[in-house]
Amino acid sequence: MDFRQLESLVAIVKHGSFTKAAEELYLTQPTLTGHIQSLENELGTVLLNRCGKQVTLTEAGQILYKYAVDMLNTRELALYSLAHYEGKLEGELAIAASTVPQSHILPRLLAAFSQRYPHVVYRLNQQDSGGVVQAITSSSVDFGFVGTAVCSSELETVELCRAPLVIITPCGGKYGDHAGNSLTWDAVKGERFILREEGSGGRTIFLQALQEQGLGLKDLHVVATMESPDTIKQCVMAGLGIAVASELSIQEEVRLGLLKAFYLEGFDLTQRFYFVVHKNRVLCPVARAFQEFILESAASLQELRAQQR
Repeated sequence: MDFRQLESLVAIVKHGSFTKAAEELYLTQPTLTGHIQSLENELGTVLLNRCGKQVTLTEAGQILYKYAVDMLNTRELALYSLAHYEGKLEGELAIAASTVPQSHILPRLLAAFSQRYPHVVYRLNQQDSGGVVQAITSSSVDFGFVGTAVCSSELETVELCRAPLVIITPCGGKYGDHAGNSLTWDAVKGERFILREEGSGGRTIFLQALQEQGLGLKDLHVVATMESPDTIKQCVMAGLGIAVASELSIQEEVRLGLLKAFYLEGFDLTQRFYFVVHKNRVLCPVARAFQEFILESAASLQELRAQQR
């Protein structure tokens, strides 16, 4: 017994006609007849008297009809209550994110989700990508956002968007008059580099790109290692050295003429940003709604870079 069969029975009784019931339910008449026959076969009894064009309930049909109406009404009430509940969804989401996703991807996601569910509050933890993975694995947060691939059998990842890493330099000095938007390795290999800390997604991608070219950390003149992207940008502006940063994170400084940004020729410095969730964790309603929202949003986030330009 299923809802389609019960809907068919109630519609036939309502109209006293298979033809009109089929029209109401947008079914063919053979399909409608099949629903009733399947229901009668399952229950082992006749539910409808068919006398020419007139259709009436048998005694067994009268008993089932009452319950069918109740069940269909209960279903509608449940759907309404769930819809009302979802609209009033409230609770706390615990999220860990590495620096670039937290500053340049999460704000618009949280704002959009908050419009849909205004009673949800957020607890955000900023960590490097390795720390985010550890936080999800240890169940201290519900979800994570990172800028590097995650290798864990316990975790599931969804790619949200991509953006290149770029070389950032001061606006003055030898790069001030550089007209192009790219630099060669020969042009920068002797520079003083400011790197992110170990565990950072951007640092990992940069070192992997160097390795693909037969280079490594030993080929860099590293003058400083820092955790804060903002501090790195300030140090580059002050002339301490150059750095590698996500294009998402330096667009405002470039627009204001505080920094210059260049692609590094011949290096694959594409950074992918991921949404991370534990595969086997049972999610509360708030977390389940957020996960569904992120999956819905993933396609539009592919256009994030173009929209921010």
